[in-house]
Amino acid sequence: MPSTRALTAAAVVLAGALAGCGSDAEDSPDLGGSWTATLEPTATWNAVYPRGTGTAKVSSSDGTSVELTVTGLGPSVEYTAHVHDGECDEDPPGGGHWMSDPNGEDAAGNIIELTFTTSDTGVGDTTVSAPLMLDDRAESVVVHAPQALTDSEGLDADRVLCGDLEDG
Repeated sequence: MPSTRALTAAAVVLAGALAGCGSDAEDSPDLGGSWTATLEPTATWNAVYPRGTGTAKVSSSDGTSVELTVTGLGPSVEYTAHVHDGECDEDPPGGGHWMSDPNGEDAAGNIIELTFTTSDTGVGDTTVSAPLMLDDRAESVVVHAPQALTDSEGLDADRVLCGDLEDG
């Protein structure tokens, strides 16, 4: 039969171990913040838009706001952009769409999506606000080309620009 001292020591060790369960910062993602991303052409699109660039300013405190500006893209083209859950050096660049509920649908109401049409000189900008709160899974912003443009360029990937989110 274990001594009282051994049982007390075991209880202290067990209590300490249990206190750490569920309180790890990785288990509860940080919500909110401010980020910027400098968007550059992906390897697939670099030959098509070598001067393509952009900036995304993202803030998330009571919902999320994304302000996106791009230059050097195709004239009068409607593009979409999303916050993604991977970095730009991944394959594919930016990984998948960041989803508020990772187990939910990859659809409106669960993703941050922007749509904009470039001017006749390839410049575009837009701002979107969404009720979703970004967390530490948000890694990048990706601009996607429409399927018709991707096909006409003979490319198999629609990710035109990508920029990793940096604090600030």
